[in-house]
Amino acid sequence: MALGFNEESEKPQFIYKRNPLVEHSYQLFEFKEEKSEYEPVGEYLLLDTDEDPDLTEKNVINLITLLNGRTKLIDLSNLTSDRLLYSIVDNEDDNKIITIMLRSHDGTGVSKENAVLKIEKGVFDG
Repeated sequence: MALGFNEESEKPQFIYKRNPLVEHSYQLFEFKEEKSEYEPVGEYLLLDTDEDPDLTEKNVINLITLLNGRTKLIDLSNLTSDRLLYSIVDNEDDNKIITIMLRSHDGTGVSKENAVLKIEKGVFDG
């Protein structure tokens, strides 16, 4: 019977930190084995500053959870009834960064811009 103890105690491949230079922004880091340290690979910038900061951070935590290959996400249904949609707005071959626009939709009218995720190509591979 596997308890998953070692899996939870391993150093995660991806982590996040609040960006100290930009309000409403989080930096995404990936652990690089060859350098034995975390290096920045992306940024999550909240555009809808009316959003509850706890909800924003939980969205970032869920993103990091998925990047780390885990499936146990934080249930956000008690914090919002909005759906989070996304579209890739910049994925040109010559760019090293993918830009993803996240939009929230409350079920009425048009969705509104919520956040921008900029992340290095290759992070989502696999």
